[in-house]
Amino acid sequence: MLVIRFQKVGKRNQKILRLVLQDKRWKLNGKVIRVLGWWNPYLKEGNFDKDTILFYLEHGAQLSNTARDILRKNRII
Repeated sequence: MLVIRFQKVGKRNQKILRLVLQDKRWKLNGKVIRVLGWWNPYLKEGNFDKDTILFYLEHGAQLSNTARDILRKNRII
């Protein structure tokens, strides 16, 4: 099953979250099928590929809880 979730990248105290599409069984920092955007939690800003996210959701991908909350706040879903 495919899942859309955040992956931490960046320096130790300057994390940026990358929104990725992965298989649910893969490790969080493992292989990535597609990068769908990014989110900076310190500045509360980000950039998401809305069309691609909606495409994968229509075809059965699941959202993690954190990704669902942030995408709702940014009116993507």
